[in-house]
Amino acid sequence: MSVREIEKNKKYQIEIVTGYNGNKKIREYETFYGGKREAILRENEIKLQIKNHTYISKNKITVQDLMNEFSEYNKDKWSPKTYISNVNWIKKINNKIGHIHLQDLNVKILEDFYNYLKNDTKYADKTIQHFYTLINSALNKAILWDYITYNVNKKIEKPKVRKKEVECYSPEEVRRLLEVLQNENPKYQAIIYLALDSGIRRGELTGLTWEDIDFKNSSITINKTTQYVKELGIFEKETKTATSDRKIYISETTLNILKQLKKEQLERKLKLGNKWGNSKRVFTTEYGFDMHPDTPSLIFKKIIKKYDLKKITFHGLRHTSISLMISKGIQAQIISKKARSFQFTSNT
Repeated sequence: MSVREIEKNKKYQIEIVTGYNGNKKIREYETFYGGKREAILRENEIKLQIKNHTYISKNKITVQDLMNEFSEYNKDKWSPKTYISNVNWIKKINNKIGHIHLQDLNVKILEDFYNYLKNDTKYADKTIQHFYTLINSALNKAILWDYITYNVNKKIEKPKVRKKEVECYSPEEVRRLLEVLQNENPKYQAIIYLALDSGIRRGELTGLTWEDIDFKNSSITINKTTQYVKELGIFEKETKTATSDRKIYISETTLNILKQLKKEQLERKLKLGNKWGNSKRVFTTEYGFDMHPDTPSLIFKKIIKKYDLKKITFHGLRHTSISLMISKGIQAQIISKKARSFQFTSNT
């Protein structure tokens, strides 16, 4: 075995002798990206694998080998929720085509897999597109790892997602919603008012802490979100992008409801004592623990059913918020950034 420098301190080629054909050596080559010291360490690792009969020739690498290595490679790069979700998708890929050698993977095999997802499992368009993207990324990485020379998935057109129009409320339907909310507790009121007033996302809503509420300047700061996965429970993460961090000005009506909610929360905390979960979130469970990110949707469904309102999703409230802003003539740029106030009261 030997290590040859291809690009100074960046790229090396490791020659691997996997056996003999008579007196002729059977060679393979692995491209290593990194410094010379690390390349030599990789060479020694391969030598040990060959000695222990654990080395897998790139000609024998299966789709399953690649997908598992790809997920492990990205473990610290993906968010916890993305990692767990992708591992589950990868299990489904491996169950169906994991046994196929990378060298034998072709367009027909992949097309059959995508058709299987569509016709047999009845996955949604967006889910099938996610499978496509995951496989595509793994095969691109396989090229960099020198397992294959071409990504056959690129010959297949990326599955299209048929856009579904999100239902939202008209101004009249919003008035009706606000009327019935007067019968509900401050927590329910605050969740719906904030969603309408600011267009805030569900995870951003449950991620809010009292420090994010500026009562003096009538604004909220969005810089985090909460998510839930079975393996980790409820956890906090940063917003998707830097532009997702923003300050939103809210109406006096919403601000007063938040003041009432804070007062009731403090009273309940004093009443429960050490039974209180001590969450610093604006929205908590009855015992002061972080609210599940799905709870706002459940609360909204409960209100819809109770008062026989038009059925829309909680995400539909975000679209309602934007629709109301447009009807008020607010500029599109301001809407997208949520950088200025949109005064929203029950008299709108």
